[in-house]
Amino acid sequence: MKHISLPLLLILLFVVPNLRGQHTPITDINVRLKNASPSEKVQLYNQLSSYYVSSDAEKAIHYAHLALKLAQSVNDRAGKAKAYGNLGMGYYFFSDYDSLLTYYQKSLKAYDSIGDYNSVTGLAARFYRLDKFQKALDNYKRSLKIYLSQNDSLSIISTYLNMGNVYKGMNDYQNSLENYNKALAYIPARNKHYQQEKTALWENIADVWFTEGQYDKALIFYELLYKQYAQQRDSLSIASVLNNLGGVYYQKNQLAESLRNYRMALDLQIKQNDHYGASVSFLNLARIYGKLGDFTNAIAQHQNSILLSKVIENRSILQDNYRMLALIYKQKNNFKKAYEYQVLYSNISDVLTSEKSAEQFVGTLMMNDIETKNKENEILEAKNENYRLRLQKENLSTWRLSFGFTLLFVLILVFIIYYRYYLKRKENENLESKVNKALQKQEEQQQIIFHQASLSSLGELAAGIAHEINQPIQNISLSAEEIKYELMEPNPATLSLQISIAEIFEDIARVREIVDHIRIFSSGQKEDVHEPFSLSECVNSAISMLSRQYQNHHIHVQLNLDTDIPQVMGNPHKMEQIIHNLLSNSRDAVNQLQEKKPALKKEIVIETGSETGNVFVKVSDNGVGIPYSKRTDIFLPFVTSKPLGKGTGLGLSIAYRLAQEMKGRIEVQSRVMDGTIMKVIFPITASNDHLKQ
Repeated sequence: MKHISLPLLLILLFVVPNLRGQHTPITDINVRLKNASPSEKVQLYNQLSSYYVSSDAEKAIHYAHLALKLAQSVNDRAGKAKAYGNLGMGYYFFSDYDSLLTYYQKSLKAYDSIGDYNSVTGLAARFYRLDKFQKALDNYKRSLKIYLSQNDSLSIISTYLNMGNVYKGMNDYQNSLENYNKALAYIPARNKHYQQEKTALWENIADVWFTEGQYDKALIFYELLYKQYAQQRDSLSIASVLNNLGGVYYQKNQLAESLRNYRMALDLQIKQNDHYGASVSFLNLARIYGKLGDFTNAIAQHQNSILLSKVIENRSILQDNYRMLALIYKQKNNFKKAYEYQVLYSNISDVLTSEKSAEQFVGTLMMNDIETKNKENEILEAKNENYRLRLQKENLSTWRLSFGFTLLFVLILVFIIYYRYYLKRKENENLESKVNKALQKQEEQQQIIFHQASLSSLGELAAGIAHEINQPIQNISLSAEEIKYELMEPNPATLSLQISIAEIFEDIARVREIVDHIRIFSSGQKEDVHEPFSLSECVNSAISMLSRQYQNHHIHVQLNLDTDIPQVMGNPHKMEQIIHNLLSNSRDAVNQLQEKKPALKKEIVIETGSETGNVFVKVSDNGVGIPYSKRTDIFLPFVTSKPLGKGTGLGLSIAYRLAQEMKGRIEVQSRVMDGTIMKVIFPITASNDHLKQ
């Protein structure tokens, strides 16, 4: 039967409230009104008034008057005090501050007459917080309209939850439950994406029902929370819910079940090293043992709670333990022990007691002051009715004038703020435009400098290029001369003529290839080129135009090229320029060192290969090297370690930028007077890993 009754309760709780117009807190109260006694009707009318106070002030005032009339007829002073407070709240929302003050004073006087100082404090706090809560509700309601129009389920759920929390803070539990249930209605069934929101709603609903004394309803939601946290294996949350379940069963006087839940919570808290939770659980266990008359166990649990509360320095738990131990020893007729714990309890609560006494004293002064002023006002009003009315009108006129000036000042202030914001935005837009233009101009100038540097590199290659072109031109000249003399013979040899003509065409093709290579190299390296290429082939292409130049400088160039490495995606012409720039630096470095060491054998080694996840080109020389202090600056534009007049300071900067464009980097190793190694590294990616030479 237990397994059957729980689903039925869940169906009644979730399905029935969502049927439109079938069951709400209002209908529940109206049903109870039909068979209620006059005293019960006072409470129900006050509940209806509290429910409507922030949504329909007119209805709130109506039900408060009904409650007040009944309370006066049955001499229910507490109900009358509550009705006065609800009337004050209703007139607050009508901006009728005179009626608000009147009923507020009557409510305070009624609570004071029955000695209910907690309600006096609560009433004052409620009026103090009302404006803050109302502003929060207004903001949430405006946001809710937007979210409903956008059908934003998550935001709708969150807004209803927040509105429920605001009403809960105002002790308006009917409106609080209504908003929590609206949030639950928006959570789709069997949807795991809203578990956090669902558990938060369950916990708040359970707390409200517990506060209202509806323990069976609270029990349903605490059990839902327990199952949810058990699925998530959240030990601390499970322990918290078990403590709540223990509290519900304690209120229902089912002490055995309460004891079982508190013990389970304590076991989890000890395992999780939760000192605070364990101290509370020990206190709850002691309370149950004390109610059962098992004072030995009760004292033991109190001692455990005291030890933990001292560890975490929690005075509130210590105070509860001392107070309950004093009562236990008093029941055991051990008055000495009872006195000792009463003293400990009093010492801890001295500060709180002083504060409470001060509050009561201030409240008493406030009540006396209000009563005195009311009497004085009544006398003055009786003697000077006409003067009061005229003064009231003058005050109203003054208030309207002040309001008008205040509104005008606010409008002017808003205009000034907006105008300054407008000017600032325009200034920012102009500044942003200037910055963009400056960056664009800088980029254009940098492109010009890089292009000029490329042409400068091309000029350095002129000698080698001239030799490369001169060689096929000489061959063409010799072949043409052979053809001329052969044609002068009476019987020219056709085979010899064909061979010479073929050689001429081969040399022309060679010249065309060199010229095309120079044209491509000098035209900005075709920015749109992005293709697979071989690092080793780029080295061969670069060396083909530089080999004669390096021979003239008596520089031995050694090639160690790996022909079986993955190809690189990028611009092969830019890769040639990188190699040209590195070789040019190496050439200048070995020439500088030879000036100091004439017997130096100048050497440059070019190596290609692959290593873990990378391919590389390495250019090594035995030149002058780079000082350690300058290694971090050599890739900056216009920075050079060469003598004045030699070098532009752009070679390595351009090489570095071009390598970065192809996702590469350059590493430097150098020792002064011993040589330099420049290593250009490119990562092997999925796009070029399968490309082989």
